[in-house]
Amino acid sequence: MGNTVGSPSANFFNFPSSPEDYYILGLWCADGYHWSSSIGLSNIDTELVKRFEQFLQKLFVPERIKLHIYTTGKRSHPGYKLYVNCRPLLRIFKGFKESRQRNITDDQNIRAYFAGRFDGDGCIDKYLKKDCRISYGNKLDAVLDINLLQKLGFEMTRLYWYKTSSTHVLYVSRFETEKFSNLLNQYSLKLQKFALGPRRDLDRQRAIQTTNITLS
Repeated sequence: MGNTVGSPSANFFNFPSSPEDYYILGLWCADGYHWSSSIGLSNIDTELVKRFEQFLQKLFVPERIKLHIYTTGKRSHPGYKLYVNCRPLLRIFKGFKESRQRNITDDQNIRAYFAGRFDGDGCIDKYLKKDCRISYGNKLDAVLDINLLQKLGFEMTRLYWYKTSSTHVLYVSRFETEKFSNLLNQYSLKLQKFALGPRRDLDRQRAIQTTNITLS
């Protein structure tokens, strides 16, 4: 394993150990990519891709990190698939996704996890008051998160199934939306941009133009 920064056991022994780690796990649960021994993130938002890249750079030399730029359908912006080939890291991420309900016990880490999950698959109205929801590909995944939200005191979440899109959607009650955004704001890039008010769209355009993804 000479082409990693240290051995996998040394690198991953304490992971996850910080709110930032739990944010990355939430982001991966939302928009994660994995195939065989590869693990990474697939997203059109350069800021989120950059944040995942910064995480990988702590563990791997640049030559290990790969970036694939793709276009699908009628999207006006390209998509980015950032990944590494590392089976031990993939096992950790997949194990976390399956057992997160019992393994995240600290409120701060739950908040960071949901910030990543929300940044990847969530949305809210521009006033941060209603229409707060997170989309899921399967029911079990959504139910695990509902149980985690209960640890933060959320009791009015609802889960709906949309047959046409084969999507489960977790809705946070409008009576708890402000609480939700306040708890996640410290970690969530999306909520921080919304909080800027009318400038958020301009700032997003600037971010897309200036964010430097170091890979080619």
